[in-house]
Amino acid sequence: MKQRIFLLTLLFLLILTRTNDISAKETKLNEDMFTNVENTLKDKEIDLSYTQLVKQLIHGNVKGVLHTIKAKMKEVFLNRMLIQKDLIREILLIAFTAAIFKNLSDSFFQQSTANSAFYITYVILCGVMVHSFFYLNKTVTQLVTLMTDYMKGMIMAYSLAVVSTSGITTSTTVYEFYLLLIYAMTTLTNVVLLPMIKILFVLKIINHISKEEHFSRLCKTLEGVIKFLLKGFLSVLLGVQLIQSMILPAVDSMKNTVLQKGMNAIPGIGSGLNSAMTMVIGSAVVIKNSIGAVGILVLIVIIVPPVIEITAVVLTYLLAGIMIQPISDKRITGAMDAVIQSGKLMLSMIFTMALLFILSVALIAFSTNVNYYAG
Repeated sequence: MKQRIFLLTLLFLLILTRTNDISAKETKLNEDMFTNVENTLKDKEIDLSYTQLVKQLIHGNVKGVLHTIKAKMKEVFLNRMLIQKDLIREILLIAFTAAIFKNLSDSFFQQSTANSAFYITYVILCGVMVHSFFYLNKTVTQLVTLMTDYMKGMIMAYSLAVVSTSGITTSTTVYEFYLLLIYAMTTLTNVVLLPMIKILFVLKIINHISKEEHFSRLCKTLEGVIKFLLKGFLSVLLGVQLIQSMILPAVDSMKNTVLQKGMNAIPGIGSGLNSAMTMVIGSAVVIKNSIGAVGILVLIVIIVPPVIEITAVVLTYLLAGIMIQPISDKRITGAMDAVIQSGKLMLSMIFTMALLFILSVALIAFSTNVNYYAG
């Protein structure tokens, strides 16, 4: 009996010492674990504290986190729409001028003069469209760079959190998967998709110079290939992640279950150790899921400004095309589709990358909770 009391007292002192050690390490974790993420947000002038958002979620302050995200989104939306105001005015002015110039030439001058007037206005409009396209291309390129930098910092913290809830095998695989995701995303966008969208943009402009369309089938084929690559990219990487999420957490759970059963078999103190271990795993699950949830919310804040900018440009050209179609040459409105379709494909690319990241984080979050539910 005295031996049991001694062992229980010793165990209590060890747990108390360990708790103080964990508290000290938690402070260091908050300083070091999110350093890369915080630096990325600071460099890109995104006024959000990743660490503070995680702390709020850990303490159950979901409304506070959502209020912070909502306020930031509202601020970004108003700023971006004000920036696009001058561009909208410029495009509408040129589009109406081109339509009026063309119709006056058809009414009062010869056919050759009308054709010259059309080509002049077409060149002017092409200059504006090229400027808009390069603006869209620059916006998407910067967003992809920001997303990859953010994901590099976020996965380091997330992988460390996965270790405490699942195991080293799952954590290592998660880190490797996200490195693969970042490399594949960068390669696909910069080497394959964006060059194809540039080719498509040029072909659509050339296709509407003459009254007969000579590259319409080629344009449709390029659009189909780009959409197929996006769907294939999403399906393949999600499939790989799904298979990993089905197997690896179960392997780590089996190892941890053996340890828990062994601790539970210790006479007298086994049930207490098992309860303490379950409590520790539950706390780690809360921390890990909070990191993942904040990671998704911050990613949404990151992609919203570029999405608003691209959508504003696309809607501007779409609105201008609707307004000038009754009085303009169909080749003018057809050429404006070059910017519209390019912008839509860029939006599809952004949404695909973001959706892949969000779904992979969700899969990892649910699959690595197996140790807690098994305990």
